[in-house]
Amino acid sequence: MSSPDEEEGVDKWVPPSRRPELADVAPLPQADGPCPVVAIAYRDDFREVMDYFRALYAAGERSPRALRLTADAIDLNPGNYTVWHFRRVILEALDADLIQEMNFVDRIAECNAKNYQVWHHKRWLAEKLGPDVANSEHEFTRKILYGDAKNYHAWSHRQWVLQALGGWECELQYCNQLLEEDVFNNSAWNQVVRKA
Repeated sequence: MSSPDEEEGVDKWVPPSRRPELADVAPLPQADGPCPVVAIAYRDDFREVMDYFRALYAAGERSPRALRLTADAIDLNPGNYTVWHFRRVILEALDADLIQEMNFVDRIAECNAKNYQVWHHKRWLAEKLGPDVANSEHEFTRKILYGDAKNYHAWSHRQWVLQALGGWECELQYCNQLLEEDVFNNSAWNQVVRKA
C-alpha cells in the first residue's frame, strides 16, 4: 500500500470506503462476539480493508476488484492464509497472468522472507507455470539467501524447485560458493548431501 510519505508520481492509497468500484459493497465487520476476552486494537486502515475483504469473501466474489483488495490485505498482513487462499481462487477464476502474480509475490517475499504463506503461494505459482520458471526461482532464492544464507523457507522452496522443476546441474557449484563464505552453513552442507 502506498503511504503519504512515498515519492510523488506513485498512486496514493485510497481507503476502500472511498473507492467508487466498492461503493456497492457493505463492509462485513469482524464478529468477535458480545464480550471479547481480549479485544485487538486494529489500525483503522487494517480494519477497513478486512471488513471489505470479508464482504467480498462471504459473497464468493471472484473479480478484479476482489483481487486488488486481496493485495491491500496482503500488504497489511502478509501472513493471512485466508487472504492468500482466496487470492488463488480469484486468480484461477480470472485466468490471470501468473507471471505478473509472481512479480507481485516476489515483491512481498523480499520484505517477508520468513513468511510461510508467501512461500506457499510461490510454490503454487511455480507448479502452475512449470519448468519455464525454474531459473527465475533459483535466482530469486539466491537473492534471498544472499541476505540470509540459512533461511529455511528459501532453502525449502529451492529444494522443491530443484526436485519438481529441475536445475541440479549448477547446484553443487552454488553450494560450494556458500561454503567458501561460511564453512558452518549447515543448510548448504545439507544441500550438498542431497545432491550426492
